[in-house]
Amino acid sequence: MSAVAVSDYSEAAARLDRGAFVRLTVTKEDMRPFFRPGQDSVLLAPVRLNRAHRYSEEELRAFESHSDVPGRKWRNVTAAQDRITVRRRDVVLVRTGEDRSLRLLRAVHVWGTLLLLRCDCGSSPYISATVSDVVGVVVEGTIRGGTPFRSTQRKWRYASKLWTASYRARSWAGKVRRNPKGSLSCVASAMALSLIIISCTGRGGADIIGIEDGQFIKNGSPYYFVGTNFWYGPILASEGSGGDRERLTRELDSLCSMGVRNLRVLVGSDGPRGVYTKVEPTLQYAPGKYNDTLLRGLDYFLVELGKRNMEAVLYLNNAWEWSGGYSQYLQWTGHGDIPLPRVAGYNTYVDYVADFIRSDSAKTLFRRYVMDIISRTNTVTGKAYRDDPAIFSWQICNEPRPFAADNKEAFRDWLTSTAELIKSIDPNHMVSVGSEGKYGCEVDLSLWEEIGRSPYIDYLNIHIWPFNWGWTTREDMASGNVTPAVELSREYLQEHLEVARRIGKPLVVEEFGFPRDSVGFSRSTSVSMRDVYYDAMLSEIVDEAAGGGLLAGFNFWGWGGLAEPSEDHLMWQPGDDYTGDPAQEEQGLYSVFASDTSTVRIVRYYARSVENIE
Repeated sequence: MSAVAVSDYSEAAARLDRGAFVRLTVTKEDMRPFFRPGQDSVLLAPVRLNRAHRYSEEELRAFESHSDVPGRKWRNVTAAQDRITVRRRDVVLVRTGEDRSLRLLRAVHVWGTLLLLRCDCGSSPYISATVSDVVGVVVEGTIRGGTPFRSTQRKWRYASKLWTASYRARSWAGKVRRNPKGSLSCVASAMALSLIIISCTGRGGADIIGIEDGQFIKNGSPYYFVGTNFWYGPILASEGSGGDRERLTRELDSLCSMGVRNLRVLVGSDGPRGVYTKVEPTLQYAPGKYNDTLLRGLDYFLVELGKRNMEAVLYLNNAWEWSGGYSQYLQWTGHGDIPLPRVAGYNTYVDYVADFIRSDSAKTLFRRYVMDIISRTNTVTGKAYRDDPAIFSWQICNEPRPFAADNKEAFRDWLTSTAELIKSIDPNHMVSVGSEGKYGCEVDLSLWEEIGRSPYIDYLNIHIWPFNWGWTTREDMASGNVTPAVELSREYLQEHLEVARRIGKPLVVEEFGFPRDSVGFSRSTSVSMRDVYYDAMLSEIVDEAAGGGLLAGFNFWGWGGLAEPSEDHLMWQPGDDYTGDPAQEEQGLYSVFASDTSTVRIVRYYARSVENIE
């Protein structure tokens, strides 16, 4: 096929942008061992046809072979007419990074208009991009110093997967050669490991927590836990605004001493600073733009968990305004200013965020965020997140809701497709939804069950909030009557536990809380009613754990630890200590402080009880 031959990547991009086919001499190292700089070349097809050009029949066939096929997995179904579809395993010329540099990379994952790319040279990190960043797609060329290929050949399309497997096998075989006492020959070891790597789609190692027969398995044994919500942990771990590594160390050591090892944690908040009901500092300050100091804080946080044999449930989105989430993605995609519930009212906010489930553009921004975070490599250890035992699971969202009855089907599809995306990047870790249960599904228990049956969702979640949901009143609180709250909470738990048994998946009550007496906020306010409630709820897990049941964990909300909230104002302000209560709530409402010794004693008792069950 005739095409202008060039060796400069920028010149190639300029010609491709004009709709011309270009033959590019490879000069960069990104695609070794397949493309050898100075020895191999590739023919690149433009992303769009230019109808002013006269294309040969061969060029038109090459373009047609990459055109969109509706309904086929990994195809970009949003591609416009006369635009090449970027498919999984294509090699593309793409602009990446802050400097928009041009590189030849292979598309490892394609999800709508989002791409995850990587080099073929060994175990390289992922690089995220969008279809709009692609300027050309490789359709033929030479590899290994002159061997011709076409992109439609099966062996070419699977070459990257086979190379990655053999690269890892050769690395392992090299270790065997340096240790000749191994019982298998180097060649046999490498071949065996290649087969394992190619075929394995399950857990990445025995030290990563997984599920067997409906039970969490940690270090080879069933795992039940009493944990907590510690959403601000990565902020404390950072070296920037809000960071306090000394406090982090003390908090983690204190939780460990209680037997609390499972922490539910916010990856980061979204949007600009200065919103008084939102967590600061924010991680994603603009679409796809991140505060690197906070990302390194997350890295450090995971390292500190690993040192203590602790683990984190990392949630990626939020239906509520306190970390951005739904509402921020909507604002970024042109849906207007966010009506904060405390200003505009709860119903106005709900009407606004209901559009998230309907908005493809908002969900696409979130998918890119998912791809960036899941594919991250820890800057402290050099270990990919997908291989880190300190991650208990990825969680799609904090309390996701459809927010409208006519959103139910789209809501289910969004959750299950996002879970599939996460699994495609990280098959080692579990994925959960973050749901409140039927209260997070328009009070539709069957919808919660349908979502939970997805093969991409590993375990089930519910939240229980008796005061927020009106199961206990201020009159009950004033009289010390905890009975309605306990009875209705147990009823809600059992209702969902029955579903868990039908599905055969573990259930975690990952949020539950109770106010201080008389709904007070000061740390000096007594917690006698909370203690009765905590004791009643946590007692539920002991018999389940002893009998190998599916009720696998409780995470109370939330750990305030050593924080000392301001006495001058109730709501959090930048510079205040972080507590278990986010910025939209009165500080001290649900937090368990280290000074709440009676509550700490109850948590320690049940955490140690399930820890010691054999």
